[in-house]
Amino acid sequence: SGGAALARTGLAPLRLEAKEGLTLINGTQTSAAVGALAVADAGRLLDAADVICALTLDALAGTDAAFDPAVHAARPHPGQVASAARLHRLLAGSAIRDSHRDCGRVQDAYSLRCSPQVHGAGRDALAQAERVLGIELNAATDNPMVFADGRVISGGNFHGAPIAAVFDYLAVALTDLASISERRLARMVDTALSD
Repeated sequence: SGGAALARTGLAPLRLEAKEGLTLINGTQTSAAVGALAVADAGRLLDAADVICALTLDALAGTDAAFDPAVHAARPHPGQVASAARLHRLLAGSAIRDSHRDCGRVQDAYSLRCSPQVHGAGRDALAQAERVLGIELNAATDNPMVFADGRVISGGNFHGAPIAAVFDYLAVALTDLASISERRLARMVDTALSD
C-alpha cells in the first residue's frame, strides 16, 4: 500500500491543503509545467536541426539554392522563412558548396531542399504553443472561481483542451522534423547516395 511504502522510506504522507487536490486530479498546472519544459527543449531542438541540416547539406555536396529568400517570400510562413534564412546564412561561404557550384545537379533530394518547410512548420507550431502556454501560465484555472466582488462561479477553466491541442500540434511537427532528419542521415550513410 502507499502507506506501507512511505513508512519503509521514512516519508510522511502529503497533507493537501484546500484546492491542492484539484491540481492533482483535474488541473492544468502539471500539464502546463511539463509542457513548458517540452517547449524549451523544442526550441533548442529546432535551432540544432538547422545547424545539423547545414552540416549535412555540406557533407552531401548539396546546393543552397533552395534556401534563396525569394523562394520563401513566395510562401511566407514565418517559421519557413526563418529556417531558410538560417540555413542560407549557415551555408554562406562554404568552400565545399563553392567547390561544386556548377556541377549541373538541378536539385537535391526532398530531405535537403524541403528542410525549411519542415523545420519551419516546427517553428510555427512552437510559436503557437508558446502563445497558448503564455496565456495558460498566467491564467486562473481554479474551480469554483472566487472573485473579489464576492461572486463564486463554477466554470471550466481547469480543462486542459487549450494546451493539449497545441502540445499535440507541436508533437506532430517535431515528428516530421525527426523524420526528415532521419532521411538526411540515411542519405549520408548510403554509399549509393553519398561519397
